[in-house]
Amino acid sequence: MLASATQETLLNDDNPLRHSTFLRSISVLDSNDFNNFIQEQYGACWGTLKFEDSLSDYSNDARPFLYVDDNIDLHVLRQFMISEWKLQTANIVIPVLSGVTNHKPFNNQKMIETLRNGIQNAANASEVWFTTNGIDAGIPQLIGSAFREEIALRRADDAWAIQMGRAPKKRKSLVLIGIVCDDEIKDIIDLKASKDHTRMEVKVPTRKRDQLSLNSGHSHFIIIREHAIGSSSIVNLRRKSITNDSGEKQLEKLIDSAESATNRFRDRFEDFLHQEALQQPTNEQTSIDVLSTSPLISRKSKPWSEDGFPMVCTLVRGTPGTIELLYRKIQQEVPAVILKGTGSAADIIAFAYEEINAKNDKEYEDSYLKVELTRRLLDEYPALKDNNVKRNEIRDHIISIVKKADQGKRKFLTFVDVYSTTASLNDFHKFILSALLQSQKTATGNKVNVQLKRNLLLTLDWNLPDLALSEIFQRDDDMKYSIHTDLFDKALLGKKLEPFVDLFLDREFALHRYLKSDKLISLFNEAKDREFLTTTSLEGILGLTGDEDEMPKDFVEHGLNVIVKRLTGISHFFSKHEMDCNAMGIYFGDKTDKGVQRQRIRAEKKALRHLIIYAVLMNRHQLAKILWKRSSEPIPLALICCMMFKKLAPYCHESYQRLLIEKQAKDFSDCAVGVLDKAFNEDNMRTFEMLDEKHPDWNHMATVELAYNAENKEFMAHAACQKWVTRQFYGDITPRELSWGLFKCPDYLKIIFSAILIFPMWFWINFSPIGQAPPTPKKSSDLQNGKNLELKPEKKIDEGKKLGEFVGQVSIREGNSIFQQLSCCRRRRSTLQKQKSTGSTTKSDDKPMSHLEEIKVLWTAPITKFYTNFVAYIAFLSFFTVAVMWPTCGNLLLDCFVWFWTASIAFENTRVAYEKYCSQSSLPLQRAVLEVIVQTIFLALYLIFRIIGLWNFGTCQILTAKAILGVGLIYYYYRILFIFLPISPKLGPMMIRLRCMIMDDFFTFLQLFVIFMISSGVAITAVVFPHHPLGLELFTKAFVFRGLMALFSNEMSDLKTHHQSCSINATGQTDREYACLRLSHGLSFQYDNLYAYNRYGISSPRCNQTSWIAWFLLIQYFFLAKRFLTSLLTAMFGLTGARVQSQSEQIWMYNRYEIVMEYAKRPRLPPPFVVISYISMLITNGSRRCVIKLKEFSDKKLNRARRNHRRLSETDTSTLNNDRTISNANNNSNTNQLNEINEDHSFLGRLLNCKPCRQVTDNHRQKIEDAKRNWEDSEANLYWKYKAIEYYAKTQEADKVQEKLDNLSNSVTNVQKDMDIQRKSLRQINDRVVSLEKLMIDSHILLEKIRATIQQEDKSLPECQKFIHILSRESPYVYTNEARFPVTEKYIPWKVPFDLYDPTMITLPKEHNCFRDDERPFVEPNLLKISSTDDQSSSNIDTYVTPATPLTQPGTFGAIEPAVTNITADFMIPSYEYKWNQIVELQLPDRKKMIVDRTTWLTNPGDKSPLVYRLDTQLLIPLCPMGRTGVRGRGALIRWGPNKSIMGIITRWKKHRGQFAIVDGQRILEALVFKDKLTNDWKLPGGKILGVESPYGAVCRSFNKLAFQDNDSEHSLSFQERDMIEHFESFARSSEGTDRPNVFEAHMVYRGYIDDVRNTDNAWVEAEIWNFHYGSTMSFPNLRTDGMALWKDVTYNARGFLMQTSILREIARIHDAYFE
Repeated sequence: MLASATQETLLNDDNPLRHSTFLRSISVLDSNDFNNFIQEQYGACWGTLKFEDSLSDYSNDARPFLYVDDNIDLHVLRQFMISEWKLQTANIVIPVLSGVTNHKPFNNQKMIETLRNGIQNAANASEVWFTTNGIDAGIPQLIGSAFREEIALRRADDAWAIQMGRAPKKRKSLVLIGIVCDDEIKDIIDLKASKDHTRMEVKVPTRKRDQLSLNSGHSHFIIIREHAIGSSSIVNLRRKSITNDSGEKQLEKLIDSAESATNRFRDRFEDFLHQEALQQPTNEQTSIDVLSTSPLISRKSKPWSEDGFPMVCTLVRGTPGTIELLYRKIQQEVPAVILKGTGSAADIIAFAYEEINAKNDKEYEDSYLKVELTRRLLDEYPALKDNNVKRNEIRDHIISIVKKADQGKRKFLTFVDVYSTTASLNDFHKFILSALLQSQKTATGNKVNVQLKRNLLLTLDWNLPDLALSEIFQRDDDMKYSIHTDLFDKALLGKKLEPFVDLFLDREFALHRYLKSDKLISLFNEAKDREFLTTTSLEGILGLTGDEDEMPKDFVEHGLNVIVKRLTGISHFFSKHEMDCNAMGIYFGDKTDKGVQRQRIRAEKKALRHLIIYAVLMNRHQLAKILWKRSSEPIPLALICCMMFKKLAPYCHESYQRLLIEKQAKDFSDCAVGVLDKAFNEDNMRTFEMLDEKHPDWNHMATVELAYNAENKEFMAHAACQKWVTRQFYGDITPRELSWGLFKCPDYLKIIFSAILIFPMWFWINFSPIGQAPPTPKKSSDLQNGKNLELKPEKKIDEGKKLGEFVGQVSIREGNSIFQQLSCCRRRRSTLQKQKSTGSTTKSDDKPMSHLEEIKVLWTAPITKFYTNFVAYIAFLSFFTVAVMWPTCGNLLLDCFVWFWTASIAFENTRVAYEKYCSQSSLPLQRAVLEVIVQTIFLALYLIFRIIGLWNFGTCQILTAKAILGVGLIYYYYRILFIFLPISPKLGPMMIRLRCMIMDDFFTFLQLFVIFMISSGVAITAVVFPHHPLGLELFTKAFVFRGLMALFSNEMSDLKTHHQSCSINATGQTDREYACLRLSHGLSFQYDNLYAYNRYGISSPRCNQTSWIAWFLLIQYFFLAKRFLTSLLTAMFGLTGARVQSQSEQIWMYNRYEIVMEYAKRPRLPPPFVVISYISMLITNGSRRCVIKLKEFSDKKLNRARRNHRRLSETDTSTLNNDRTISNANNNSNTNQLNEINEDHSFLGRLLNCKPCRQVTDNHRQKIEDAKRNWEDSEANLYWKYKAIEYYAKTQEADKVQEKLDNLSNSVTNVQKDMDIQRKSLRQINDRVVSLEKLMIDSHILLEKIRATIQQEDKSLPECQKFIHILSRESPYVYTNEARFPVTEKYIPWKVPFDLYDPTMITLPKEHNCFRDDERPFVEPNLLKISSTDDQSSSNIDTYVTPATPLTQPGTFGAIEPAVTNITADFMIPSYEYKWNQIVELQLPDRKKMIVDRTTWLTNPGDKSPLVYRLDTQLLIPLCPMGRTGVRGRGALIRWGPNKSIMGIITRWKKHRGQFAIVDGQRILEALVFKDKLTNDWKLPGGKILGVESPYGAVCRSFNKLAFQDNDSEHSLSFQERDMIEHFESFARSSEGTDRPNVFEAHMVYRGYIDDVRNTDNAWVEAEIWNFHYGSTMSFPNLRTDGMALWKDVTYNARGFLMQTSILREIARIHDAYFE
């Protein structure tokens, strides 16, 4: 142990070398000496803190703490944290800056929850240290609660794991360090005992009000002692003590001050963690490595970094002291995340940052920003009002912080708006890491990879691939990054880290150099979840126990290959030797640069495949998709993955996992179909080539074969695959269509006749694949101007079903004449060969096909083989039918012929099955083997029982033979359903639906039927035959006759009468009658006693007993079996047919491939002629092998001769040898071989040089070259890689859309809250705007009214028509409180669009006070309601307002009641009588007529023709011809549409003292008006035209009633206009009584629209106004003298005329009278 003086000397010395010596001396101390040293030197004591819970108990987990002087050397503190607390290296340190002064709880509970979740996510993702002030208040309390909740969850999870016998999970350690000064907690925690004890346990009671305490959620506490007590305190005496002035103490609590002991130590400690290495000299780095020599720490404990820890501080709310701390952090280049929206300092700094970025100008900063910051600081911290110096200092700190926030590519401030809709505090860790990466300097030299690895580890821990891409890889595009294998391991094995795999592969990570066989095994061993692999692959496929911890070393070749073979049928998928060589950079093959590059690409492609297989076997679906999209073989790999997932699904024991695996298989199936569809739409030729290309790595299977093997019906049903299958089916021929008038020859007849008769093929067959037919000549009428013939474009078939039907429809249309076809057939074949000569598959000197070659091509086509086999099979069935029908033993020759034909069919089926087995074809083999077995058995039985018996004895087992032949005939007929009919596009899907019905529904029906049949059959038989002996006959009766046959017959005789005698096993008459009873009860039983029968309930000795119970059982059985089950079966068939309708099409297209491929491999001739094909095949194969052997012998012989010749030539001269070497190097191998053959003039050489032999040898050589050639990657294959990437991006868009929708739902919630905040103010503003808008519209309408009033002065009536729509827009509507919809003059015409027009609906009922009692019967119902009852019972508006004014309002026409009628109040016009723009005559209840005039008196402006008003297009009700009024409905008017009235104005010249009154040279008119007793208004004669009387008669009747009080006058509907004029003219007689008539004039002043306050959009007022003028003084006889009749002046200033002023002016104008 060091002496005290030595310690003091070392501590006081600032020499770095001596300081490093001191640190080295500490590192060699053991634990006890180190503890004594830190206790003596710094007064340290440590132990645990026990926190009191809510039950006043201290049983919770203790938290370690260290109580030490604040001047402790931080290296010593670090040594203590490592040795005592066992803290590991932190990946990042997050100091939390906040304040305790005036802390207010957060109101946004959701924000608290998201922040807590974000903190937990950050703590769980990586080794993170949080540092706070440790106080149980404010943000430290919030973070502590998050840690406490996470600890509780971890404990619960670990307890469950231990209870289940599992080891607890390994997790990241939770480190939350609280640093606090002892003075701040001295009131609640007693630390005085720590002076005497080194290790102690301190109890922390619950915090009381107005007291500060420690938060129990922190994991570690550092409690500092401001007044040191250790020996090092002597050194501190020489330091200047830092005290706070009184002003600052009043500003905030000591704990929140930047110069408080807590914050000073935190700042020093955090700066030490961040820049530890920078504080020490670079030349002493190796000497001061304390950890490297320390015996207290193992090397495996990840010693603390000498480069310092990455650090990002977080600011939440805050105080002025917090702003100072943040200012220091920014000066030290520590980035900060500021939570905007939490209030206080955070919001002030965010405001300053936004303002500086918006306008960074010195003048703007001085004039506005500083003033605004000062105002906000004073509002937030009122204590700053008394300390201007501190206030300005804080303000300047804020400006300095935001100005240093952005420095080029580096950014030190990150703002997170807690109320933003795009940022979520759940991603708190993302903001922390983003701030760290954006603040880093660009590393150089050797530190690039170190920084890259550290940053990528952080992004991997927190699973942030987008940050890795944007902030690491894309930050400097020119820099090359090398991805370490450890990082790729972490990304590959980690959970949900698949995007990093994609990211690393984008950075050209070499998979083949990474994926050795040992690495692949280690990936399986180190996988976190091996349950799926163990369950499905190890236990299910390999049959292992699954208990092995590690895979065996030979697992790659002996395990994975077996698994892949079982799942895909592909052999030797993995090669351990090849993988290891590729990983070491050893490639086999061409050693040129280009060859090595190709081999490298191939190795990378194979490594990618291996990883995809690994991902599938480990159930890493997302990883498999990410790797799949990078493949240049996306479609085959997708099909393989689909196949593997499908075949792994049955090994899953849980149904949910099985469904998940099937869903993943469907996903890869969709990938294959999606890429295929995209490629087919862009380049169908490339797609066809891809489908037909056979890959050696897939066992030389084509893509279509892979799809068929994977049972991918959707892929096989795609248009591209169906088109490929169709082309394969037709081979190299295409049927042509000839016009035969009304008839069209089917394609199958063309092919059959062409194959049998040969000559029809010259005009029916084109010898070219479908879609590649040569151009055909047009008719002579189509050839104009010598234009060249053009090929008809091939029609693209979009749907798979159409392509399937294309089998029977593909044809090339030719000319109409068959002779024309015959004449040009040879020219067509020549054209075909010329067309082929331009392609890449033939040479330019090819000759046209001969007739023999054409026949060969025709018979080689699968469609020809199919139809010829079908025809031959029909012929076979015909002979077979005759053989079966032949009487007795049949005909021996016929039977032998049929047997031979049947044997040839069986032999061909056997050959096909054997070929499938040997070639490991994907075509199904089980059905073929079963069919061979059945046919072999039949042939044996046929031969034994029919043919051999007839040969030997001349007789045969007739019945047995007939039965065998009958069953065989049925089998071979039924075989058509499964062999030939499925090719039909109509019958094929139908057969599939039928199979589904039988397999699913019919078997279910049989299961139910068997239950009912057995139970009911046994019960009925037991009741009907109670005495029948037990035996086969009884069971036959129960099950066969009573159960099964009851479905087809209704035999019930045994239930009706006793007709069956008990004579079973009886000898005598008595025994026969009672045999059943004897057998049932034993031999000793006596049956000759009738009492004995009755005793056992036997009423008759017969076996069958009739009873009602048997009938009941039979009825219930018939009901269940014949009614219920059959109806159920019919319904099930219907549902199944509808369900499999779409699936049947896909299944048929899938099965169609099997038929086409099977016939493609069959011989050309059908059975029984297939024997000829067998002989031909034997001869061909034998001769081919002989030629190949002779060729090999000849080549060996020539090679020996050439070597001998070379040796001789080498001895002659070197010059000649050099020349020959150069010549040989310039010649290719094919030319050498050809020259060598030509040089062989022997008989063998000439034989091998003939055309047939040369063709055989060339084909064999080409086959060898194809087998040796590896499928190499090229630029052409990149096309498929791009298609896969495009499809993957498209699918990811859907996932992103869903993710955006989820984020959008969260954002909507936040937006709603923001909207609620703004809604109150917006509502007030909106109310004001609406009020102003309404006021503006009302003012506009009022101005229009004033303008109309001014402009219509001194205007004649026609000129005033445009001003007559004023009263119709008055608001509110008369008799109601409902306002009209505002309509300005601009929008009055209907032709002007007014989208916002939404008028109020008003239709007053007939009970309203506005209608007189005698008018109510004529009030029409509300047509806008469904029925008239709605009109009477409900109304949405206040229409029942009792008018306070008289009924007659300004603008309305007062009128007397109509003529007396017998119409009741419930009278209603039928709905069919609403004929608009027409006059309708109705029959009233009193047998009188009523005329309803719905035409308008308005006329067209131009020709004065009658106007037809418009109808509403939706409601079919009239529209006011003058335009909009602001109200919809009938309103207060009687009728819909025009409401017509008539009025008469009686005038005379005014006289004064016997002289005419003259004003301005014009006489004055006066009119006769009548006063209403009820309203005191002045009336004019007239009334409403209701149709019950003539309108002209109404005027006369009204006048008589008003003028003479004559109530008895009545006029009929026939009263005409002339009658009215004569009626008023009769009063124009001379006062002297002479017959000379007085001057009398009658004028119709106006007829048309009236501007009335009652007008609506659907009902308006029209009037006809007459003027009856008497030219001289006259007096009406019997004119009432009660003061109710009065003459009034007709002038502008006259009052009391209830009509428009323009009408009065018009009357004055007619008589040239004074008006104004």
